[in-house]
Amino acid sequence: MNFNWPPEPKFVPIPSEFHSLENDGPFDKCLKCEAELLQSGMPYLIERVFVQQEPIVEYAMCEACVMASQSELSAESRQAVTDYMLSNLDVSQRLGRLSEWAEQGSDDASELMNRCLFSGTRAEDCREKQIAAWCQGDQMRVDHVFPMMISGVAIEELNGVLSEKTRGWIDDFVGDNFGMPPEFCDNPDFRPVLI
Repeated sequence: MNFNWPPEPKFVPIPSEFHSLENDGPFDKCLKCEAELLQSGMPYLIERVFVQQEPIVEYAMCEACVMASQSELSAESRQAVTDYMLSNLDVSQRLGRLSEWAEQGSDDASELMNRCLFSGTRAEDCREKQIAAWCQGDQMRVDHVFPMMISGVAIEELNGVLSEKTRGWIDDFVGDNFGMPPEFCDNPDFRPVLI
């Protein structure tokens, strides 16, 4: 297969899937440091977690706060997540989808999130799912991995490779910033793989 994907990432307008329910529009500040995101030009991450199509956790975080938060995760967990991704990501399939999308010349990147990045499960078949994207200003970055959707099954598998320390940190992060949604109490294996 011929991959005609440009070496530089493409930027497209942030789709509504990555808008804040609370703001009824784009995220405008970092969850942690409250830095302004839309006008600052700094890269930032948006993550949203859904249960039965309802967002239960959503946030945007500037790159500096993402890096600081990642340093809180255990080295064991960071390596385990990397190993999981390398074992479960079909790189040639992903590059093929990106190449086809790029050839269409579309700004609609939703088709890049209609299947789980790891399992291939269709988004509409997922009871739980998580989406993530790197953005800058009012633009979303499209590259080899992002934007991505992870199915609830893959999230549970990822949780299985995390250390107790990291799982505790994620629980604290969710509890401190969002309260603990009852969905997590009902299914303790479904813990959003944040950051």
